[in-house]
Amino acid sequence: MQTYLFRRQNMSAKGEPRSWTDHLLWHHAAPTVDLVAYQAGRIVQATPIDGPQHPELGIATNVSIQLKSESGAICTLSLSFNNDGPLGTFFRYACDNGTWIARDSDLVTGREEPVDLSTMAVSSNGIELQDREFIAAIREGREPSSLVAQVLDCYRVLGELEHQLEAAQ
Repeated sequence: MQTYLFRRQNMSAKGEPRSWTDHLLWHHAAPTVDLVAYQAGRIVQATPIDGPQHPELGIATNVSIQLKSESGAICTLSLSFNNDGPLGTFFRYACDNGTWIARDSDLVTGREEPVDLSTMAVSSNGIELQDREFIAAIREGREPSSLVAQVLDCYRVLGELEHQLEAAQ
């Protein structure tokens, strides 16, 4: 999994100053840590490595994280604010059943062959699907499939990663 951006100042995507500092661990790693736990089970081992602190931002601009889930699945996550190229995140799933690459709303095989997802959902827009699920849960009087409480374990893992990074300095 990788998330690559280019950031040299504490500005939003609109070019406006932020009141908070964007952070690779706490902002950009969180969705992947949560996704791995959702797909493979609770994270039981997590190891981070970070690069030097950026003088203006005060944070590392390169971070590598290795995760292991209770099922034994592993994830290698690479994050960088030093990418002078296409921005974004992609996920490469390599397993004994094949290789799959997910980018935005597209899925391809490891050989870049498109995978037809048209029968999988009413939309390929994640925000729309999330909203549909939330509204359906209200209508059906049930909890939605994603709850704030479900991400708490993700933040436990991020806290452990931060403590490891601090101890290594």
